[in-house]
Amino acid sequence: MAIASDDSVETPSVTFDSPPQDGVTMNTLLLVSTTFSRKEDAERIAQLLLDRKLIACAHISGPITSVYRWQGKVNTTPEFTMSVKTTPQRWQTLQDILVQEHSYELPEIVGQEIQYVSNAYYDWVCGEVQ
Repeated sequence: MAIASDDSVETPSVTFDSPPQDGVTMNTLLLVSTTFSRKEDAERIAQLLLDRKLIACAHISGPITSVYRWQGKVNTTPEFTMSVKTTPQRWQTLQDILVQEHSYELPEIVGQEIQYVSNAYYDWVCGEVQ
């Protein structure tokens, strides 16, 4: 099947650099995620991070199916995902504790910047991790 190209069709442009709307700030938060083999481990570490005021909240979901290569072998395993919200100032300590407390030899620890955040939510997260 061939798909014809029509140069006369305009493709709408999409921009992600639009200015924030009222009630939204450009202050940055982090969404950090990792995975666990057991839900209980995720819950324990979430509680530890909350107790140490390193995160404002944690979401634990799963089981999910992870497919990955480890030490030359492809593995398919059930896991639980934990996503947490924090501030950039807490990143290093959060990462250190995840590495220290995690049961995996090499845990996935991925942080993403959240740039568009409602003012009220931003204030809440910052207040929880002070």
